Amino acid sequence: MVAVAGIALWLFSRTRRDARFRRLLAWVALALVLSGGSGFVWARGMDAAASQLVGTASAYRFEITSDASVNSQGASMSAAVRGEGRQVLGCVRLTLPDVYDRGDVLAVVGRIERLEAGEWERSRFMKGEVAAVTGRAVRRVECGGGPLLAMRRALLDAIDPGSGESRALVAGVVCGTTTELGRTDTQEAFSRTGLSHLVAVSGGHLVLVIALVRTLLQRMVRSQAARSLALGAISVAYAVFTGGAPSAIRSAIMVCLGLAATTATRRAHGISSLSLTVIALLAADPGLAHDLGFQLSAASVLFLAVFGRYLAVLLERLHLPRSIAGALAATLAAQWATLPLTMPVFGSVPLVSPLANLVVGPLMSGVLATGLVCTPLAALAPAFEPLMALPVALADLSMFLASILAGLPLACVSVEPGIIGLALPYALAVAIYALWPDVSGRVLVPSIFSLMLCGIAHLVFWLHCAPPSVTVLDVGQGDAILVRDRGCAMLVDTGVDDAVVGALARNNVFRLDAVVVTHWDKDHWGGLPSVLQAVDVDAVYVGPGASERAPAELAGTIADACVELDCQDILYVGDFACRVVWPRDAQQEDENAGSLVLDVRYESEESSLSVLLTGDAEAAQAHEFAADVGDIDVLKLGHHGSAESVDTEVLSALEPELAVASAGRDNPYGHPADACVDAVLQHGASFACTSDRGDIRIEPARGGCIVTMERAG
Repeated sequence: MVAVAGIALWLFSRTRRDARFRRLLAWVALALVLSGGSGFVWARGMDAAASQLVGTASAYRFEITSDASVNSQGASMSAAVRGEGRQVLGCVRLTLPDVYDRGDVLAVVGRIERLEAGEWERSRFMKGEVAAVTGRAVRRVECGGGPLLAMRRALLDAIDPGSGESRALVAGVVCGTTTELGRTDTQEAFSRTGLSHLVAVSGGHLVLVIALVRTLLQRMVRSQAARSLALGAISVAYAVFTGGAPSAIRSAIMVCLGLAATTATRRAHGISSLSLTVIALLAADPGLAHDLGFQLSAASVLFLAVFGRYLAVLLERLHLPRSIAGALAATLAAQWATLPLTMPVFGSVPLVSPLANLVVGPLMSGVLATGLVCTPLAALAPAFEPLMALPVALADLSMFLASILAGLPLACVSVEPGIIGLALPYALAVAIYALWPDVSGRVLVPSIFSLMLCGIAHLVFWLHCAPPSVTVLDVGQGDAILVRDRGCAMLVDTGVDDAVVGALARNNVFRLDAVVVTHWDKDHWGGLPSVLQAVDVDAVYVGPGASERAPAELAGTIADACVELDCQDILYVGDFACRVVWPRDAQQEDENAGSLVLDVRYESEESSLSVLLTGDAEAAQAHEFAADVGDIDVLKLGHHGSAESVDTEVLSALEPELAVASAGRDNPYGHPADACVDAVLQHGASFACTSDRGDIRIEPARGGCIVTMERAG
């Protein structure tokens, strides 16, 4: 299909009159044809490799080929599998209790399992891994890797990344290892401010490396060809030295092509070298098309080459100094290129990124430059160790500024733009490239001012003027209910995973006054860590006695200081009064019977609304509190609409006009149960479920309520 699309695009390019536009389409068409054809061969080879790797892991040897990523399950690394005679049979995802270095060859006791059909498994497959291995016992057979990896180990020993966050950052910038950095808060701050690319080895790193080496070679080597050859070899060696990430290899190849053009007294052309490099790499390894780092790297370089100078000129017309305009244009071009790729993955936009790159970017360049000089000296002789204070100090300052910027209001906002929103930046790029408008300052200033005014008005409305509503969010097989009025918002439960962040984004939620966790079932609290990262949360509330039983996964979060609610306590969300009606005392077990139940009421002169939020409480508990609650408008059914969630007695006591269940599509539990739906309909109430209707928003109205249902995604 990819190859066919490439042929169709090439035929379409023949009809274009603009030679520049026609060449661009032809390059893209060629890339699609080559990647499509080689992709078929590559996939067949991957399937063949997967079929060979069966049985126990002890029959093979595993050579670590990547730095470790540490999580609660252990250290996860990519590893090449070697059979008899050291033949490479394939690549696997290896999870071990401890961290090992790249190049180490291990004997592992465990079982090899083929990757399943999940999203994570597909991402690993596209990175060239055909199976997963979890090691129970490990023995290092040999420390391999050659001279480059030996040099890397020596430099990492000199940096000592495990001794502090600043040294972990230096190790990431200089050596490309982020194992220790991933365990720190710095990673999160850099992500929220759009600075992660400053750590990942990219073209910017190689530019500094080449500049330093060129300075050394300027007087030592007079031949231009010899200097270019040396610089090209060093750029490739540095890319391999730092881990051989596809984005780094792409940068190194482009550097070599540029040096070759200069040596041949030809003009280097960035777009041509990028096209040739991407086509060659995709032909060699089509799985790179699904590597996010490679996508971001190629897209940002393309937009920098095409639109970088254009944006700089526009910014200069706003009377910005040329140096600032150039740096800001580079940041804006890169963000323009990468937002459609990052938004579906991370679900957020770092609004502070342009400012953060202007402020922190030069400091990070300083970390790299001083680190490249000081680290080898410190590795050669202990007497040079004090020199490491310079890159460490710059790293400290970078982290300090990044943390301040990350803490700014709306520094990073959650988004769920949809297909049209994702395509819009690229459609705009195509339009500008085809038309290439020359915008004067008199048009540019009011246009930017109008866009900023629209953005500010949007934020002000949803932060301070949101209409009163209760929204049962579509988060799959879990519960998440948003209660909001004007500038106040509360989330009751957080679903099972980070789907809740997307749900908050599509409902324009930028902060939360409170999160209420009804009980400690994963489908009610699983998204809490993601919520705490995505938006500001003032407080977390739980039921009586529940704070002592918080899951270990929440250690270190705001959940450690969560506030317990007792029966009859009331939380106010604007004009909403949310009264706790169950449980009546502390529960000793994390069971559905102990779920917090909130009677949510809204009263004004014009309208009213009453909603009962039951968590996982079922009919047996509802018999105890139904009389206290009385007549309601909407019942959020307990336990996702299970067969035991409600009965005729409960429905007669509550008299809801609408019953809502929160459940995932095609869930294995059969929620909502037919018995529950039949009971609701026989009572005469309407029924709706998030699996069919998406987000279900209920707004107060005179004599009833207004219900809006929106299919998510």
